[in-house]
Amino acid sequence: MVKKIIAFDQDDTLNVTKLPIEPEMAELLTELLDKYEVCVISGCSYEVMKKNEPDQMKKASDKELEKLHLMPTCGAQYWRYENGNWARKYAHFLSDEQVSKISKVIETAAKKLDFWCKNPTGEIIENRGSQVTFSALGQWATPQDKHAWDSHMRKRQAIVEIIKPELPGLEIKIGGGTSIDVTLPNIDKAYGMKQLMAETGYKKDEILYIGDKLDRDGNDYPVKAMGIDTIAVTRWQDTANVLRGILAVS
Repeated sequence: MVKKIIAFDQDDTLNVTKLPIEPEMAELLTELLDKYEVCVISGCSYEVMKKNEPDQMKKASDKELEKLHLMPTCGAQYWRYENGNWARKYAHFLSDEQVSKISKVIETAAKKLDFWCKNPTGEIIENRGSQVTFSALGQWATPQDKHAWDSHMRKRQAIVEIIKPELPGLEIKIGGGTSIDVTLPNIDKAYGMKQLMAETGYKKDEILYIGDKLDRDGNDYPVKAMGIDTIAVTRWQDTANVLRGILAVS
């Protein structure tokens, strides 16, 4: 079936982790919006997502931005561009008690495994409202340091094995270069895609998803598991090549 929506992970799919998208990618996404609806669903916060995406797409018109769907914190929030402004359509927030417990359990596990950074660059554990995120080297560590720390995800898998029994009923996924994301139960990128389909009326075979964490332990995997067509990438340049191919035949 012909695709109607192109959906993306963000970090290491559309941009270098935590950095704004490159002008080349901004131009490709703007061109894509002329032909498709576009969704970006990521473990990052809304503030970081908006800084990295729409603020860089200066050539996009209001009409084009209205076709852009933003889903920060792995789909726990959903934003649309309406009447010249970004409006939050829903948000599923964690309670203060849940945030406190999640933070304590993660810190204890990381220290037990000797994975707790003594000199982080930014927060190691961040409360994003609808998600608590562990970033092993700090939120603002360099992409090079992040990729070197746990490229095979074994360190984070070890942390997840410890924290999972301590956090029953919560969704725990590995994402980004050094991160672990914790949300309310059943809130993952598959949930986000279901909300996207409900909003647009499109079916899953009308969606194409592009991401860099499509392996079984990655936070993009739930999208693949629900039967949506996916393309795996490892860096934004791969995605740029995919988009050039899509645009060439559209």
